[in-house]
Amino acid sequence: MERKIKKKHIDYSCGFPVVLLNVPMVKILDNWLPDINYDKLAKLVLVVLAKKRIPLTGSEIRFIRYYFEMTLREFARRLGVKHTAIVKWEAKQDQNASVTWGIEKDIRLFILDKLCKSNKAFRDGYKELDVMQGSFEEKAKIHPLKFEVHESELQKVG
Repeated sequence: MERKIKKKHIDYSCGFPVVLLNVPMVKILDNWLPDINYDKLAKLVLVVLAKKRIPLTGSEIRFIRYYFEMTLREFARRLGVKHTAIVKWEAKQDQNASVTWGIEKDIRLFILDKLCKSNKAFRDGYKELDVMQGSFEEKAKIHPLKFEVHESELQKVG
């Protein structure tokens, strides 16, 4: 099998574009495909989403719900909203989902609670979110469609 490193690869497996840097690639049937662990990538993307400094998009909320295998009603119940709110947020796709900071913080804490391996990691994530609150509304207007993930970061996710 032929192998190479691709400096920049855009992956859509999460339902939105994720830019991967220095990705190992493998040639299979004349097609170059990323040679990565997609479960680790999904976990890393979730951690990035929990800590990103701008509001979540509809596609990102859908990815979170799908990853944790929750129905619309289960996710809505967990957040204390009606399932129609989740439908509305997810329909925004690559745009800001227009979720209040309290609910968005709950979504992010839910991710950290499920993925953090230690209490300290969870507390550190909580502190980061606490600092974000003040500037969150200002940043609601900003939305890049892609964020970057370096291959070495995949090694840090269990």
